[in-house]
Amino acid sequence: MKAKVRYTYTWISRFERVGDLLVYLKRFDRKNKAPMFKEMKRFNLTTFEDVVAEFESRFHQWSGDCSRITDFEVGIEYSVYNILILARSYDTRSGGMFVLEADNQPIAVIIKASLEGGTYPNEWIEEPKLLKYYLKSIKGIFSEQYKANAAIINNPSIPILTFVRRTKDDLFRFYGYFQFNELIHESNGAKAFLLSLANTVANDSVADAEFVQQELAKALLASAKTPRDQRLARLKDAEKKPRQIKVMSVAYRRNPDVINEVLFRADGICESCRSAAPFFRKSDGNPYLEVHHRIPLAEGGDDTVENAVALCPNCHRERHFG
Repeated sequence: MKAKVRYTYTWISRFERVGDLLVYLKRFDRKNKAPMFKEMKRFNLTTFEDVVAEFESRFHQWSGDCSRITDFEVGIEYSVYNILILARSYDTRSGGMFVLEADNQPIAVIIKASLEGGTYPNEWIEEPKLLKYYLKSIKGIFSEQYKANAAIINNPSIPILTFVRRTKDDLFRFYGYFQFNELIHESNGAKAFLLSLANTVANDSVADAEFVQQELAKALLASAKTPRDQRLARLKDAEKKPRQIKVMSVAYRRNPDVINEVLFRADGICESCRSAAPFFRKSDGNPYLEVHHRIPLAEGGDDTVENAVALCPNCHRERHFG
């Protein structure tokens, strides 16, 4: 148990963004009643489970500020902790491949390649443009169905963030975004990817959906304070197509009985402005109202009828932005 505590302290000191730390802390849930939690409570010690709700509430404004693909610069060296925090994996023994997802779909793969001292000899075919990198294997089996392997094989255009080091004592250097070229089958049954440096840098970034909205709100305020002639000048050179950002966000599996009971209670009348619902749902013909939590779920609020209210769209927006 003491060794586990020391290990978590090692991680705590590595976080640079509030959102990344929150993601780490939210792994610790009282409901799981983990042996570590029980042992610490036996000695009346404060646990991560005890503080995570208050942490999320106090620092909610920055909760979406997480590591993103675009934080990493080509040619710069990074520790294994920097890479694993992006991957949201907290075991330094967890292998060398990680899949980043949005809406349960792979949007990028991270690889950590050691050239010396590993089980399989990853190697540069042509540094820094062409890399031979062995597939994820378990007990010597190189299955193309393993999640990380499949993400690359089934999505040939997926960006592969490539970090390479010579030995296990070195830092990882970021070589940029690579892409899948072909699969190499070796006589001993091993399989390797042939990866090439992508011609274009991937524009996709990974961020929290709410944090993207917060950044837009700040940018709107800055734009509003800018003299109009400067704003118009910027618009002349602005890109016409918006940049896409892949988002990883936390969703809550809400109780449908709570939603239906709150709507039944409201009976088609907004529980804030007392006006009738503005229209009827196309799907079922019922009055359209939106169920809002008085204390947000993200701030520790309960998913209960008592903590919810049925609002018309205007009042709902007012609760969030008014």
